[in-house]
Amino acid sequence: MRAIGTIDLRRAMRLYVIPDRTVGAPLSLEAQARLALAGGATALQLRDKGMDGGELLGEATRMLSLCRARNVPLFVNDRLDVALACGADGVHLGQSDLPVADARRLAPRPFVIGASVRTPEDAARAVRDGADYLGVGAVFPTGSKDDAQVIGPEGVRAVVRAASVPVVAIGGISLGNLDAVMACGADGAAVISAAVRGDVSANMERLSLALL
Repeated sequence: MRAIGTIDLRRAMRLYVIPDRTVGAPLSLEAQARLALAGGATALQLRDKGMDGGELLGEATRMLSLCRARNVPLFVNDRLDVALACGADGVHLGQSDLPVADARRLAPRPFVIGASVRTPEDAARAVRDGADYLGVGAVFPTGSKDDAQVIGPEGVRAVVRAASVPVVAIGGISLGNLDAVMACGADGAAVISAAVRGDVSANMERLSLALL
C-alpha cells in the first residue's frame, strides 16, 4: 500500500493517537483506531512491544487501510522493518531504538522519521541525523511508561524553541493539562489514555473540540 504523499506534519501532530491493547481493552487496536479516526485523529501510531514481527505487520496493514480511507498518516513505533513492509508513512524511534541516522540511510524521504527527545540537545542531534518531527516528553508522569523521565511543560517549551521541525508533546497528557501543554508552543499532543481509555468516541469528541 502506497504512502499518502506529501504530509503536512504540523497538522498531523495536532491530535496524534496511540491505540493500546491494555489501556483500551476490551477493544482491539483496530477498533480503537477506527473510532479514533472517526473522531478526528490527525495521525496514528502503532506501538505494541508484545507482538512479534508477523503479528505487528498484520496489525499495521489493517490499521494502514483505515488510515488511508481518512487520508491520515500512520507511523509505526520502533520497527522500521514493519513500517517499510506495510507501506506506512513513517516510523517513530525512541532513544533506545535504531539510531535516527541509520534509519534515514535505510529509508530516504519522503518516508517520515519521528524521534523521541527530552532536551534541546537531543532535538538538535535528532534533526541533524534526519528526523522529520520530534516527540518530546514525558511532559507529565505516565502509566504507559513507568521509567519515563518527566520534563514538564517548561521542558517542552525549551525543545520547541530549539526545534526546526514539528514537535508533538507526549506523556501523561489529559484534557485537564492540555492547555498548559499547548501554551508551550507544541504543534500538538500525542495521547493514549486520554483517547482510548473508556468511551473512545466521547474522548475523541472532547479532544477534537480542544485541539482542532
